[in-house]
Amino acid sequence: MEVISGGGTPSDGAFSRDLLIDGERRFDLRITVAWVDGVGLSAWAYYGAEAMEVPKRVYARMLRANFEYPFVKFALTDDDRPMLMSELPPAGIDRDQLARMLVRLTVVADRLLDETAAAVADRGSLPDWSGRTPRNEALLAAHRAEVEASMPAWEAAPLRLRRRGLLDRLLGINR
Repeated sequence: MEVISGGGTPSDGAFSRDLLIDGERRFDLRITVAWVDGVGLSAWAYYGAEAMEVPKRVYARMLRANFEYPFVKFALTDDDRPMLMSELPPAGIDRDQLARMLVRLTVVADRLLDETAAAVADRGSLPDWSGRTPRNEALLAAHRAEVEASMPAWEAAPLRLRRRGLLDRLLGINR
């Protein structure tokens, strides 16, 4: 896990840190973790670039995920940018609860990667992450099984071959 920036100090009544976390399928998920005395800990991951057009079917999938996945919610910012959120009350927060919260966000982002690609990447074209290993493998290994035990069963969708467009067929290009 990589801390990219932050505001405030732990002795302040409120402070935040921006983290860069990798899942097994979704990489470079930027998560902001914020603590406010008396309120608790909030974490949110912006789920795409600003001013990106997100199809309604992707919004619908995100809303369905709100019911399927416990302890996480999709929401929209004021500028209609989707974000994935989780919160913990202030009582009894410890390092393991924080770790499980971060892994939970990462697991949901991993699971919904294919269905929400239009919100993750411009024109739905995901970067080539093949061959990459997560920068936070120890965090995932320590908590993934426990987090997934509270989630519905899931299996990655089979890889679909991309259909050749008309221009590709006319030019004889095989992909």
